Amino acid sequence: MGSVTYAKMSLFDAPKGSILAHGCNAQGVWGSGIAKPFKDKYPKSWEEYNKHCLHQIAINPEFGAVGHGLLTSEENGHRVACLITSTNYASKKDPPGQILMQTILALKDLMSHLNTYELLTNPIYCNKFNSGLFNVPWPNTEKVLKYYADRYDLNFVVCDPDL
Repeated sequence: MGSVTYAKMSLFDAPKGSILAHGCNAQGVWGSGIAKPFKDKYPKSWEEYNKHCLHQIAINPEFGAVGHGLLTSEENGHRVACLITSTNYASKKDPPGQILMQTILALKDLMSHLNTYELLTNPIYCNKFNSGLFNVPWPNTEKVLKYYADRYDLNFVVCDPDL
């Protein structure tokens, strides 16, 4: 049975070889919140994410990549899992209920990109995604994580330096 545990640490201090997951918009923008340091620390991952979003917008302008769980190539010892949970950002972000539904889709899509060995041997490190600039109460996203932890026997480590 999987788990959701908490660690008093920065997400960026996760062990080398880890997957770092965070919530993203479908516009290909990492301009504020935790996305900004992700862009600074993982510029090639941002390029993969940006290209993916722009390609999806060209194919489907209304929804783009929303609901996708993009797993980038290894960079600086980590792989970045971009959980694309909102169509847009800032004042144009999706409402909380919609973001939660898109979180379910993004995590399901992410599972299709991970092999069984990765899923069973390494936890996925994340922050309290969706709860910052997307304004989704953390307990709601936490319920979604717990569902996936149980369903796929995954272990999530929620990193919070303020614990």
